[in-house]
Amino acid sequence: MDHPASQADLYRKVIIGLLAVIALILAAAALKATYVISMPLAAAFFLAALLRPLQVWLNRRLPDRLHFLSLALTMLAVVVVFALFIGLLVWGGQAVADKAPQYVRQLESLWNQALNWADEQGFPLRERLEASQGLSDRVVSLAMNVFGAAWAFLGLLVLVFFLLLLMLLETADWREKTRAAFPRKRSDAVLEAVHHVAGGVRTYLLVHAAVSAISGLAAGLFLWIMGVDFALLWGVTTFGLNFLPYIGSILAVIPPTLTALVQMGPVWTLAVLAGLTVIDQVMGNYVDPRLTGHVLKISPVALLTSLVFWGWMWGAVGALLAVPLAITLIVACAHVPGLKPVARLLSRSAEAVMDEAAKEKD
Repeated sequence: MDHPASQADLYRKVIIGLLAVIALILAAAALKATYVISMPLAAAFFLAALLRPLQVWLNRRLPDRLHFLSLALTMLAVVVVFALFIGLLVWGGQAVADKAPQYVRQLESLWNQALNWADEQGFPLRERLEASQGLSDRVVSLAMNVFGAAWAFLGLLVLVFFLLLLMLLETADWREKTRAAFPRKRSDAVLEAVHHVAGGVRTYLLVHAAVSAISGLAAGLFLWIMGVDFALLWGVTTFGLNFLPYIGSILAVIPPTLTALVQMGPVWTLAVLAGLTVIDQVMGNYVDPRLTGHVLKISPVALLTSLVFWGWMWGAVGALLAVPLAITLIVACAHVPGLKPVARLLSRSAEAVMDEAAKEKD
């Protein structure tokens, strides 16, 4: 017969487990309901972790009376990078818009050819689809949706910019505030966890940015050699989409492939698709693992789960933040004794993640 004390201990553990599950569900619901502010806060935090070393480096090289310029120069660097990236996208979008009528006509011609071929083969596509009628309307509708999403994204960038500014402004004394808010032992644990999270996120973003830049350069150069229109735009798009784990590299292949189909026809499109697939496979299976494998050892299942979860929570921005958020969760669990098993399950080696992050200096 079980001892009453052991039964009480079992009941207590079950109740604690159920309460933890309820708390997680409520936290997820709160994050989804408050995505308008919680999503920009998360993005600003990870950008602050990335840019803090630049601010510190500028502080060390500026005279004491000019230390205030370190923040201004750091934010100026952010503005320059964003302006360059957005400028390239706007330039590319304008170039696409100029050729859009020609592309729509060619798409309609290809669509009619496909339907005629289906009729010859006995497939009843023409009866089930509306032939090419309304195709241009669908293209215009898609373009308007993309335009609206771009404006919403620009609004998000503005909010993230000001949150980032405030976070970098507060970093000088956040350690003192943390020590004043918590007991000494707990404040040290909090500071250590934040330090490791910032280091892991910083390392991941820098290394993955380098990998994405190599992918974008290779794709853009290949498309330019093949004579595909807007090669520079598709290279920049490849760079940006590669920050989406798993699906980003697949999405990056679609626009240049469609461009090649309209511009060159099916035969050359297959050659373009094959070349982009080879680049993606080489980068995904050889270059990326060797450059990022020693930095982060997150379980692929945990990474995919994080991508799906945060994509459902916060949309495309959540998918972009999936890896930094997974790093944060692993490091946070590794610093809580009762949650260390969770950290080991989520990563191939939670200790390796923390050791790599610990090499970074604030």
